[in-house]
Amino acid sequence: MELRHLFVISILWQLSAACMNKCTCSPDSRGRNSVICKEGGYVGPLNLEGIDRNTEVLIISAPENNMNSLTMVPAFTELGRLEEIHITRSNIPQLGDRFFHALGNLSVLNLSQNNITQVIDRNFIGLVKLKELFLDDNSIVSLPSGTFSALKELRVLSIQRNRINELVHSVFLHVKQLRVVKLSGNPLRELHIEAFRDVRELRSLECRGCALTDMNKQIHPSLSHLNHLDLGDNHLRYIEKEDFQNLRSLKYLKLDGNKLTHLKEYTFSHLSELRKLNLAKNAITSVSVSAVENVNNLTELDLSYNQIVALKSNVFDSIVENLLILNLNGNPIDLSLMKFLLKKLKLRELRLRQCGIFVINENVFSSTLISLDLSKNYLTALDGNVLPDSLYYLDLSYNKFKGIANADLLDTIENINVTLLEGNPWSCDLCFIVPMINRVNRSAIFRNIICSQPYVVEGKKLESLDRNQLSWCTSGAYTTGANFFSITEHSSIGIIAAGMSVCLLFFILLSVFGMICYSKRHAAKYYTHEDKLANTQDSIFENQSPLFCDDRELSFKFPLDANVNEKKVAIATIDEIKKEHKIMNIVQIEGV
Repeated sequence: MELRHLFVISILWQLSAACMNKCTCSPDSRGRNSVICKEGGYVGPLNLEGIDRNTEVLIISAPENNMNSLTMVPAFTELGRLEEIHITRSNIPQLGDRFFHALGNLSVLNLSQNNITQVIDRNFIGLVKLKELFLDDNSIVSLPSGTFSALKELRVLSIQRNRINELVHSVFLHVKQLRVVKLSGNPLRELHIEAFRDVRELRSLECRGCALTDMNKQIHPSLSHLNHLDLGDNHLRYIEKEDFQNLRSLKYLKLDGNKLTHLKEYTFSHLSELRKLNLAKNAITSVSVSAVENVNNLTELDLSYNQIVALKSNVFDSIVENLLILNLNGNPIDLSLMKFLLKKLKLRELRLRQCGIFVINENVFSSTLISLDLSKNYLTALDGNVLPDSLYYLDLSYNKFKGIANADLLDTIENINVTLLEGNPWSCDLCFIVPMINRVNRSAIFRNIICSQPYVVEGKKLESLDRNQLSWCTSGAYTTGANFFSITEHSSIGIIAAGMSVCLLFFILLSVFGMICYSKRHAAKYYTHEDKLANTQDSIFENQSPLFCDDRELSFKFPLDANVNEKKVAIATIDEIKKEHKIMNIVQIEGV
């Protein structure tokens, strides 16, 4: 055992001793000798001196802030055991003739993310076993006829995000084993029939973002074995049923990101083997009843982010038994018009994310449903019988729930394996959260709820709160009467607060009433004493107020000033008059 360890250490030491500067040398996951150089900063001709001749995998790359600047030279003469070469982020401008002629065992060549402007057939002479060629993210403008003719065993060709504007005649000449072609991100505008005559065994064609405006029906007879076609993110406006009539082996079709508005009758009726159909991000408003007629093997349909309000209840009758996944995300769906369709389908997964849904009535979803996405809608409540018992996954995140009061709904949620509730404006007060906080100890779903209001508990998890810490309602009355009684049964604080508020209001009203009555009784009155003024000097003021407590009364007359011709007017309140009387009585007594 110790000898084996010593042997392994010796081998690793030999590898590290023969390693290039700023590189690491070690076996990969398959046990192949690998040299990895990712620090960047290499400038000039590719220099592989000192690299171990038994190296099987060579990786040269660079970080974004320290890119390489290499030029290709015949540096692989002594490295005949190489199986994979990955030289990326190195600004290679071009490939020389026969630079790879000694690499008879090479199966993967990755020259992506460089600055290659042209490739020709002589660049690949000697690569007789090459199966995968990647030239993505370069600056290639054109591909001459027979460019890859030396690559007899080539299976995968990826030339994505270059500047190729045309596929010329016989570009794939002698590459009969080719199975996958990726052309996405090139401004092709059109696919010519002559370009694909030599690749009749092609299984996958990707041409996303190629500015295509029309389907070329003529190329399809050459691609009768095609099972994967990606034409997403183009400018297709119409699809006719003849467009796919020769693609009877097609299993996966992507037409997302185009400009389709309507799916006509029998559009896909020739695609009897189709499994997945992606029509997302178009402008589709309606689907003809027979659009997917005879597409009996369709299991997944993506109609997300279109403009569909409703679909006819019989639109999917021909695929009702096999359709398992329906994606309607981002459509302005009216569920009241869709309930018969959704109930009829035997779906396993339904996606209704961001559909502007406010209310969901019962008996909408199929009893076969396992996964349901209702996120980013406007739901504030759900009845307990809305969700089928078969659910395994439920997404209610980013709706408008402040609390969940329905006991049946809470029971259903607890029995679902995966439930997402984050992003709702949970109101952690006595009006909304009590039924949920009662279940915190037995369910992790409720423990991780984050409170949005009131501000004193904002950002806290529900599991960190005790019911005694909950404040009175922060808004509106509770949603149901049953929940209100639930609160009053368990919240003496709320009852006391409500009682004190009523009593305080009563005393305030009583005080206001008393003040009004008092002010009326003690209001100021004004007297001019006109009746007590004489017209002549004989006029007197007569005081008949009793001075003693018996029946005797004293009466005095006070002559007015004869020299005064004007009348004097006195203004006084009742209390001042009484006070004046008392003073007069005292004066009378002193005079006696």
